Amino acid sequence: MINFKQKAQFSYIEKFLIKWQTRSLGTKIDTTIIILSVLVYIGRPDLEGQLDRAKGIVKNIIKPQNLALKIFDRIMIRVLEYTKDEKIYMQDRDKALNAIVQDIQFYSIVLDMLDGKGCDTQRDIIRSVVQKTYDEEYCISAENKRILEYQEQAFR
Repeated sequence: MINFKQKAQFSYIEKFLIKWQTRSLGTKIDTTIIILSVLVYIGRPDLEGQLDRAKGIVKNIIKPQNLALKIFDRIMIRVLEYTKDEKIYMQDRDKALNAIVQDIQFYSIVLDMLDGKGCDTQRDIIRSVVQKTYDEEYCISAENKRILEYQEQAFR
């Protein structure tokens, strides 16, 4: 943790510039930043390893390397904010889970970030939350199921 805090020494001006330079990249990038920040913080026991994985994922997603480094700096700033205030982390965790449920393609980031034996529990928790939400949203009532079965038989 000490090594992370030494790496994440940003002045107020640097933080402002990084946020300003990455402010209008789109909602998909903003969502990716939140998801990666939450996943890095979830893997706190291996924070350095999680940061390395996040950096690799950002470099794969974002092609201009200078922009990828700015986005990674923004992730580091976000994780630093989580270490100072757990409430921000809880809010972003809810946002990240909602984003993963809304766009299941973000789940691949979860699989890449939490790939390892130390992260099995966290990966299973996220999987169960996503699965539960999908089960609740896509459950068909008995009456609708009966109507659907009738329509399937009628169009065969």
